[in-house]
Amino acid sequence: MKRLLAVCCAVIFLDAAFFAALAPILPEFKREFALTTTEAGILSGSYAAGILLLALPGGWFAARFGPKPAVLVGLVGMGVFSAIFGFADSFGLLSASRFLQGAGGALMWAGAMSWVIRAGPAERRGALVGTLVAAATVGEMLGAPIGAVAGYVGRGPVFVGVSVLAALLLLAAFSLEGIRPGPQQALSSVARAVRRSHLLPAMLLVGAAAFAFGLVTVVAPLRLDELGAGAALIAAAFACGSIVETFVGPGIGRISDRIGRARPYQLGAAIGAVAILALSTLDTKPAVVAGLVVFAFAAALAFTPSIALAADSATNAGIDQGFASGLTNVAFGGGQMLGAVGGGALAAMGYLLPALVTVAFLAAAGIVAGRVAASEASSQLQR
Repeated sequence: MKRLLAVCCAVIFLDAAFFAALAPILPEFKREFALTTTEAGILSGSYAAGILLLALPGGWFAARFGPKPAVLVGLVGMGVFSAIFGFADSFGLLSASRFLQGAGGALMWAGAMSWVIRAGPAERRGALVGTLVAAATVGEMLGAPIGAVAGYVGRGPVFVGVSVLAALLLLAAFSLEGIRPGPQQALSSVARAVRRSHLLPAMLLVGAAAFAFGLVTVVAPLRLDELGAGAALIAAAFACGSIVETFVGPGIGRISDRIGRARPYQLGAAIGAVAILALSTLDTKPAVVAGLVVFAFAAALAFTPSIALAADSATNAGIDQGFASGLTNVAFGGGQMLGAVGGGALAAMGYLLPALVTVAFLAAAGIVAGRVAASEASSQLQR
């Protein structure tokens, strides 16, 4: 189990690192290719759009053929399209290669998450999910400096390096023993099971947090750039946020194993709303960086229990974890894409408006989480 967890954490790490590498160099892309704020949001959100497109097919693939093949195919896509991104010379090719890398990332995430959840004990699910989320945040932490390095030495060598790492992970994953696919489930039966479970509320919780995350990945680097920060400071700010997420995620997972998934999420949504308002309205670099770091803490409070809730709900409803991971990816990819693209478009009219829209989404998610908490309490009383 330890070796499986280590390889799956490395897969998640690589996926997150490539995603985070864009943030420090997004302002440079904006200048180099004369992008509008909306186009910058499209470039940032194209990765999430790829996740969204392949989320359900990726979940089906992991359920039908097993988690291991999903991870292997995703790593091949990661390696190929990372190299293409490194040498892309137009806005269209940059966006297309990032979109296709997100598609590969959807397969990697669905495969790695379902692999660990199916292999691990249910009573440690929150802790295991928290460890995978921590791996993602370490990827974000190191991805930001990687992006800053790419801004100084050129994208080509850096992203070819990402491709080499993907190839090495492909060999490591191939050497692991796979898990046999579970009983085949008709999509109609999965849909009925989803409606009877907490999976839809869990998707809403993941989607709201992802929307906020997508907004921050556009607004924070653009605001810091406007305030005179260079790529190094932007990378350092995202790295600090990722350090916070890395240490908070596993602990929150263990806490949610004991007290339930909903209440940590509510706290994260409340803190995240305050942080987004701060980094969108305050006009000093330290204030924006502080808002970004506080948001990272809130993101750890929100993502770990909501993803674990989705896994719990799938187990209780008899849904294959591959499908559950695919549905979670739909929520994550859709929320992140809307947050990045929509937030970038609204930011053309000022940063306060997208911040207020995001706060409204987080408030609605907090209400949904409260209903989940009440349902959890009722279930515990019945047991």
